[in-house]
Amino acid sequence: MISVNIPIKGKVEHFPMLPACEYDGSQAPGTPCWDEDEDAPQGAFNHAEVMAAIEKTEDWMRSHPNIGFTGSYIQFLKIVNMLMMTPEGQEPDLKYFHVPNTEFIANNMDVYGDPEDPEWVPNANEIVTGFNGLLEANTNAGDLDSFVAKGWNEGVIMGFVNTMDPVKTHQTAKDIQQWFVNNKDEPGFDLVTWGFKSGDVVHMPESGKTIQIEDSGTTTMSVGGFLGATEATHDVAEVEYIKSPLVTALAIFIIAALIFGSPLIAAILTSTLLVTLFGQYGLGAYFTSVENWSGNLHFATLVSLSIAMGLGVDYGIYMISRLKEEMAVTGGKWKESLQNTLETTGAAVFASIVVLLASFIPLLMTQLANTWALGIFISEALIIDVVIALTIIPLLVYIFKPKYVFGDKK
Repeated sequence: MISVNIPIKGKVEHFPMLPACEYDGSQAPGTPCWDEDEDAPQGAFNHAEVMAAIEKTEDWMRSHPNIGFTGSYIQFLKIVNMLMMTPEGQEPDLKYFHVPNTEFIANNMDVYGDPEDPEWVPNANEIVTGFNGLLEANTNAGDLDSFVAKGWNEGVIMGFVNTMDPVKTHQTAKDIQQWFVNNKDEPGFDLVTWGFKSGDVVHMPESGKTIQIEDSGTTTMSVGGFLGATEATHDVAEVEYIKSPLVTALAIFIIAALIFGSPLIAAILTSTLLVTLFGQYGLGAYFTSVENWSGNLHFATLVSLSIAMGLGVDYGIYMISRLKEEMAVTGGKWKESLQNTLETTGAAVFASIVVLLASFIPLLMTQLANTWALGIFISEALIIDVVIALTIIPLLVYIFKPKYVFGDKK
């Protein structure tokens, strides 16, 4: 399962979270402050409509086909409401397993109302605040901290996504983001900030540190937890799987052209690397098609691309360099030069591949998904590289006859 977290924080305009008033003369005159005895409790989690919005969100998440268990402070509050509101002498009724917001109270005045004063309607915020105080006083230290901060203005909804399918996890993240777009003006939803956005400044009270999220120019709400991290790495990997190989190929072309003094040799080496690259893409696509998420194209297998391309160009350089030497020794006799190259450098390349493949066997036997994937992708690349080095590269050299190998003889 993949975790998903949605941070919640009261907006400053609705919940300014003023410092407590000091009456010992240490507070500057006219400084806004919060009087515990005179003012209403601070914090978004003391507001019934905010609690109802969290409940609505959590209910929606549980109904989503790709989301299983969820948890938040709301579960504590709903349990207390159920226990306190079930009529005396009766078993706890799930009918009252609900946030006591204004609407719910109005629909259940038989338990919330006062028989002696039929006109009286209790204040939903006061009920929520009372239950918060009851929970704070009757739970162990730290029991509530995972879901709501001590200042009652920040909290989190935690859930678990029950699929590893990258297509479904991506859609789940988009669905969560769209949920908050659709409900942004609903009661309670508009009083708090859901998740973080690009460019937000995040204060970490426990460590005293302040972190600014990188500004990517987007306004989409970020989803936390492993789901958010997975989505972020997918987005990065999608770009890097195109950019990284192109940059590697460009670097190889420039370096090879400088080493051999031949753009044609550099082009031959770079073009053959594309075969290895597309072989890697194809392997990742195959694993995706069979729903093997350890071997699909994700951030952990990205490193295999550059390694595979590097190995491929190494063996190509060995073969071309030896072909040049043999052509000089044999006086430009291609068949004899190719035979000598394959018998010497070709044999060495083949032996090197066998040894490297054997060294990757332990990686293929591991239970670690990323390590296994690296072993699979590099092993595939080694096999492609040796075939290209021993067959395709000599063929291309013979067809295009670069001056570096053939000299002035064509």
